[in-house]
Amino acid sequence: MKALALLAAMLVTASVVADEDPLPQASVADIKELVQVCHQMATEDEVTKAELQDYLLDCVNDQLNEMGYQRVESLQKFQ
Repeated sequence: MKALALLAAMLVTASVVADEDPLPQASVADIKELVQVCHQMATEDEVTKAELQDYLLDCVNDQLNEMGYQRVESLQKFQ
C-alpha cells in the first residue's frame, strides 16, 4: 500500500514539474511524416472522409505525445 502511495505521489510531482517546462515542438518534417503514417493507418482502418481530419489530428497528437512533443491544434499547414 505504501508503494502505491509513493508511486501516486511521484506521478503527481512529475506532472507538476512537467507543467512548468513546456514540451518542445516537433519539426515540420516530423509532423508531416506523422500525418502520412496516420493517413495510411486511416486507410487501413477504413475511416470515412467525414471523420478523416479528426482522426488524423488525434493520431498525430497521440504520436507527438508519445515522442515528448507539444500537441498541434491543426494540421492545415502540414498537409
